[in-house]
Amino acid sequence: MDEQKLPVVRRMFYVVGVEGLPMHRVKKLFDSEGISPPKRGRYWSKQFIRSRIMDDAYKPHTFDEVKKLVSSEVAAKLEPEKNYGIWWYNVRRTIAKQIAETDGRRYRRRATTIIKPKEEWIAVPVPDSGIPREWVDVARKRIKDNRAPSSAGHRFWELSGGVFCCGGCGRRMFTNTVNPAHGHHYYRCPSRLHDGKNACAVSKNFRADNVEPMVWNFVSSLLRDPERVRVGLEAMIERECKGLHGNSDREAKVWLDKLAEADEERRGYQRLAAKGLMTDGELNRALAELEETHETARRNLESLSQRREKIVELERDKDVLLDSYAGMVPEALDTLTPEERHQIYKMLRLRVVARADAKIEATGAFSDLSICTPETSY
Repeated sequence: MDEQKLPVVRRMFYVVGVEGLPMHRVKKLFDSEGISPPKRGRYWSKQFIRSRIMDDAYKPHTFDEVKKLVSSEVAAKLEPEKNYGIWWYNVRRTIAKQIAETDGRRYRRRATTIIKPKEEWIAVPVPDSGIPREWVDVARKRIKDNRAPSSAGHRFWELSGGVFCCGGCGRRMFTNTVNPAHGHHYYRCPSRLHDGKNACAVSKNFRADNVEPMVWNFVSSLLRDPERVRVGLEAMIERECKGLHGNSDREAKVWLDKLAEADEERRGYQRLAAKGLMTDGELNRALAELEETHETARRNLESLSQRREKIVELERDKDVLLDSYAGMVPEALDTLTPEERHQIYKMLRLRVVARADAKIEATGAFSDLSICTPETSY
């Protein structure tokens, strides 16, 4: 670990995992502050920031976790009371080929890098970065959807990744480039493509250069009204809070108590069986019933935790939207990149739906609205 550079990496995890900033805002923040990017470049790369957040070298692992990944000889050299990062060796394989040019007389070298199966990776323990585990977990969760947008056709599809959906079958719109040289890019229903023209009622193909500006004009008009954004997000948060059915702490305690009771009953049945007071069949039936109770409690606790996390994410996204985007002057909004627009759509929980009559509707942190009816066929 380079102690001179590590504070920058720690800050990445803090601003993404604690403050809730999206990666493009982190990039702009570092660029504006004059923080030197790696390899002496001029600007920071979102891909680099993402790779640091996903790098297990910065994630603290307990001794018990590391012990499962390394040989007994390596584990014997570690200190059980310390945490360690994991640097993975033997992850990639590079295959080089000689490719003949069109005249057949000249050759050029083409190298392809592939990721090896996870079981072939070799775990190498490294010193703990000092970054809290919760920062790492939250930061990774916040960027988990960032790989979803397609880059097909050498462009960023800002409505991909679940933003634009088919109103007929409910599936995510498929991206398609017909003529890259002329920029003919379309969103289309995947069901009709894979299962035939009768698989879905939405037959239109939506030109990206039509539908993307229309959606952005609609969303940017919302952002020029911060109060409307705030009210919409707070209403969404309130709906999620109502879904917790009252006091979530009390509900969690109820299910935790059920888990504890089931564990105590299991131990009691096992003691009875050990004394010969229960047959093996009776014990198995009793334990099976307890396992059902145990599984129900675990599912409810997990569901409760997910709902709580969703509320926390909504609160963070509300703060980022109101602080960073809402109320921006139109000229500033118009300079946002497709990647930045996509991130805003995600924070607004935007869902754009294409109907069979070619109407486009939007739902999210606002009332359901019809955006437009573009010319879509080709």
